[in-house]
Amino acid sequence: MADLRTLASQVDGQFDVVLAFDNVLPHLLSEAEVELAVANMASRLRPGGLLMASIRDYDRILAEPPPGEVPRVLGDDATGRRIVFQLWDWLPDGLTYDLRLFILRHNGGGWETKEHTTRYRALRRYELSAALAKAGLTWIRWLMPDESRYYQPIVTARKS
Repeated sequence: MADLRTLASQVDGQFDVVLAFDNVLPHLLSEAEVELAVANMASRLRPGGLLMASIRDYDRILAEPPPGEVPRVLGDDATGRRIVFQLWDWLPDGLTYDLRLFILRHNGGGWETKEHTTRYRALRRYELSAALAKAGLTWIRWLMPDESRYYQPIVTARKS
């Protein structure tokens, strides 16, 4: 695994595709960190190469910031049932939140709970598009879930 902000010094060579999926970029908490990560990813692309990333739909989410995500039940009695849910504690800036992931696992005699916490910054599409353009990438295109069939918006951009 490599830090996207220092990818150019950690990974040799150039590639046809660089992927950053499943809301990776919003872990970067400032515009400068996002721009640095995008520039490093772009530096690893061959000419004509494709950068693809996905993020939560923060443009929609910020219209009415939710307190979290509803619980989901995963698995069955044979594989071990789990209940998974998230609480989102929004910070005063209205763009940053602490995501608290709770996993309840049935252990036969009862339930055990684990909690994991991380911080995200709600990265809007125009901000990521601007960082891609600043890194010299072109043909920036957003694919929404109804078009891509992926659960998050996907952005694609090419290196000239």
